Amino acid sequence: MFAKIVYRHSPAWYRTPRAQTAALGCVFFFVFSAYTTIQFYSATIYGAQLAADSVSAVYLSFTLCSPLSAGVVNKWGCPTTMFLGVLGYAGLVLASLIYFLYGGETILWSCRLVVLGGLILGCAAALLWTAQGRLILQFASKAEDLGDANNKGDNKSQTGKLMGLFWAIFQCSSLVGGAISFLYYDRTPEGSAPLYVLFLGFILAGAVSTQFLLHPSMLSIPNGIGQGHHVVELTSESTPLAHDASVECDCPRKDGVKMNEDLSHQSWREEVHGSLSIFYTRKMAPLLLLFFYSGFNQPYQQSSFGNRFVTKRTIGLELIVFHLWEIIAAIVCGRFLDREGKGRLQFASRRSRAIACLILFSLINATGNLLAWAQEKAALQNGGEATAHDISDWGVIAPSISFAAWGFADAQIQIYCYWIMGTLYKSGQEHSRAVGAYKCVQSAGTALGFYLTPTSRLSYTAQLACSSVVFVAGTLLSLMQLPP
Repeated sequence: MFAKIVYRHSPAWYRTPRAQTAALGCVFFFVFSAYTTIQFYSATIYGAQLAADSVSAVYLSFTLCSPLSAGVVNKWGCPTTMFLGVLGYAGLVLASLIYFLYGGETILWSCRLVVLGGLILGCAAALLWTAQGRLILQFASKAEDLGDANNKGDNKSQTGKLMGLFWAIFQCSSLVGGAISFLYYDRTPEGSAPLYVLFLGFILAGAVSTQFLLHPSMLSIPNGIGQGHHVVELTSESTPLAHDASVECDCPRKDGVKMNEDLSHQSWREEVHGSLSIFYTRKMAPLLLLFFYSGFNQPYQQSSFGNRFVTKRTIGLELIVFHLWEIIAAIVCGRFLDREGKGRLQFASRRSRAIACLILFSLINATGNLLAWAQEKAALQNGGEATAHDISDWGVIAPSISFAAWGFADAQIQIYCYWIMGTLYKSGQEHSRAVGAYKCVQSAGTALGFYLTPTSRLSYTAQLACSSVVFVAGTLLSLMQLPP
């Protein structure tokens, strides 16, 4: 109901796939500007043991709930599911605020409250990210349909561009988090009550913002270049090449458009079965190890490596370097994957662009890993003691290049994963199940990565070796499932 009100009172540009993708990115910007900062400084806020328990709770519940979240999204719809998902993030921030004001490591109830907040957040994150993935893939499908009806060849493929736009806006939240880390926590490492209240306000603003998102069936695009405000709009019953698509001046048609979200009428049991069975399909199985690596890589990169080879003052700036290259890679790689050209120097087919993207990902990620190997080798020669480089030290260049390479490679493979799912699955309900499987396996990788970070379980060099093996194996297996 609220989406219909927004639709009828919003300008034409707001009803485009690109504008809706940007709005979705802003929702995540609000939420993760707060959560990223709290997560990074969790050890300082909670203490090492409670921080580990909280993070483990987040990714455990995230992993278990991700396959089931597709059914919730399919039956309840994206805006409702995202609203509930964002509120789950607010739960952890509220628990952190209570812990900061009244708790301590010796007070059992406050520790349990933080762990409970982590469990709730993990379940909420599964809902939020599954709904996000379905929306992005449906926005892209809608843009392709509208582009075909409008005879605009450059709109043939849109998943990479839209996902790149979302990812770039989303990563800006980490830049804000890095700036807070460098400017605020350097002086007040334990934080303050007003800061947590501000974080809570950010997340609640994100929750409210989810209700301003439109259903894909409501979207439209300008009818050609240089044609004023004419709009082509398709109903959900229209085919991509429908001849009866309406063209109106100044504003899109507001009557006769199906403005209800495509919801599932299957039972919950059927939804769960469909969500679980997708793991074993020929389309999904070869991609699972690459999905796993997209979560398994960062615990070593940002925790085991980053916390040892740069100073605490510098790590905030290194996070800015990492996420700045994430933004650059998201835009560049998204546009490349959707680019359809002709001629010798162009990658005309989706298959050739997929192979080129995976090769570039392998080269850049390997560069970061090799530089990390050099740092680890130097640490072993120094009796196992890593040298923490400050921003004023020339030695910080090598770790900084590793962070830049890892940031670029991470965004590249995230965009690729959504893009390949967009080429393999077409309906909204399939999108939910595919993204649910992706986030489940990715979260399992992150959970295992954090579990292995203590050297009592796996040495730092062994962590890097395991990450490298999964990286190579996952990339090679993904070549078995290229787009048609």
